[in-house]
Amino acid sequence: MPEHIVHILPEQVASQIAAGEVVERPASAVKELVENSLDAGARSVTVEILGAGSALIAVADDGSGMTRTDAILSLRRHATSKIRNASDLTAIRTLGFRGEALASIASVSHLRMQTRRAADDHGIEIAAEAGNVEDTRTCAMAAGTRIEVRGLFFNTPARLKFLKTLATEQGAIAESFQRVALANHHIAFRLTADGRTVFDLPHANSVLERFRQVFGPKIANKMLAFDLDRPGLRAQGLAATSQESFASGRMIFTFVNGRSVRDRMLIRAVEQAYQTLIPRGRHPATMLFVDIRPEDVDVNVHPMKTEVRFRNGGAVFEVVHHAIRDRLANQTENAPNVTLVDKSAPSTDDAAMGLITMSSVAETPASTSRLEAPLRLVPDAPLHVAVQRPLSLAYDRDARPGAAPPAPPIPMYSKLRVIGQIFAGYIALETEEGLLLIDQHAAHERVTFEKLRHELRDGGIRTQAMLAPVPVELSPARAAQVHAALSELRAMGFEVEPFGPTTLLLKGAPAVFGPEGGAKLLADMIESMGDAGFRGGGDGAFEDWLKQLACHGSVRVGRVLEPAEIHSLLADLDRTEFKTNCPHGRPVHIQFGRGQIERMFRR
Repeated sequence: MPEHIVHILPEQVASQIAAGEVVERPASAVKELVENSLDAGARSVTVEILGAGSALIAVADDGSGMTRTDAILSLRRHATSKIRNASDLTAIRTLGFRGEALASIASVSHLRMQTRRAADDHGIEIAAEAGNVEDTRTCAMAAGTRIEVRGLFFNTPARLKFLKTLATEQGAIAESFQRVALANHHIAFRLTADGRTVFDLPHANSVLERFRQVFGPKIANKMLAFDLDRPGLRAQGLAATSQESFASGRMIFTFVNGRSVRDRMLIRAVEQAYQTLIPRGRHPATMLFVDIRPEDVDVNVHPMKTEVRFRNGGAVFEVVHHAIRDRLANQTENAPNVTLVDKSAPSTDDAAMGLITMSSVAETPASTSRLEAPLRLVPDAPLHVAVQRPLSLAYDRDARPGAAPPAPPIPMYSKLRVIGQIFAGYIALETEEGLLLIDQHAAHERVTFEKLRHELRDGGIRTQAMLAPVPVELSPARAAQVHAALSELRAMGFEVEPFGPTTLLLKGAPAVFGPEGGAKLLADMIESMGDAGFRGGGDGAFEDWLKQLACHGSVRVGRVLEPAEIHSLLADLDRTEFKTNCPHGRPVHIQFGRGQIERMFRR
């Protein structure tokens, strides 16, 4: 074996390796350059690409620019205007904290930079190839910086070989650019690809206006503003109504101190806030902005800065989850649109960050008298729902002309005129805007599920005794599993006892349903029980079984309801949180606008 196997890499090779960590594809270079423009105080950023960024990436801004000395120095490895000492790494307040990223990009490309400060008479132009400065000269230009990157990865064929198709790489650039634009509504952005405009986003007055610019008015008009402030931590943004969902999670955007991240914990907090509100396998649309003290978050855990680590991740999860969940609990209000604090404005002192949220209690009508109807819609005490009202919000007065009108708020169902029941399964209501159809099973299922969950949290699901014990026969193949799940069945409100090896004796059933159908309800729950009984599926398993219980015990489609039953169901639904969807995420109501109906009749 050779005597010496450890050696120092040449500077050029080391630079290319470092570049591979930060600039793994053209989208990475675009992201780094655009973020540096933002750190330079730009109010307008233009990006031009050719050949999905492999042929050309040009980023121009109207930021502060650099002197000749700083411009030349910025192409050196480890040169940065952001970090002075090691302690600065514990409180990152900028986007491009790894430096200007120019050295890494220049080492794998032909780079040309033009930059000028507003106070200087002329600008400086620098040409570099593979990290080596080839030429410097003065140039005439407006204040700001323009950087052209040509032939990316020309000297690293291995990296070039692993790039995806042009369409895929261009899509990655557009997605990265879109995230930066969404996080900075007060800045104008423009992206062109091969001469075609992909994004042309003027300055926006609010987060919602920028969201509308990117995704259009249809989805923007169905976004709800939320805001929850805690000492040193704030979660705010936009969340789609529970009647909107998507096949993938690509519409979930998360930002930490203005930096776009794909943090799994934050995404999980968002997804769980929509639990029981949208169907399983569907995902919401959300723009989440988390503002936290810089020393409480580490952004230096990923080369691309797309992941972060929180000092107290549990507290962040709770604030995010409750901010969104509390807003979704009451979708009847027209909440104002979010306008985040401008990054260029002086920031509030961390010590002054405190609990400044406001909440109010939505008063509900007094409970109606108990109806002795077969539905067993048992009115509870009035349910007081805490409504989280967003702070630091501004109405979006500058919506574009021609934009679709805002979606009407969720109505108070019991206040509407009941037209009747259709197909023995749907309740028809007349609203000012048109016709509302309510799925009676989905509505009763949501009411029942929330009652069961509240009872469980208050000490246990209430049980109503049977007039006489009812024997329930078990399949011999499953009897052992059922006997092992007796404690879970009792927790669900079934008073059961073993009565022989293949028989249970039912003495009581959940009071919310009444005892009449208790035996059938128990049989249905046993039939739906999995091989692991009621214990498989993790922490959320029992809530899933409560969904099953509510589903099996709720009124079915095909059941003709009396007028008193309809009015009782609507009143209970109005007192229920998350009333727009059943626990499995299906919509409770569908609305047909008056204009839509009139157009069908060609009026």
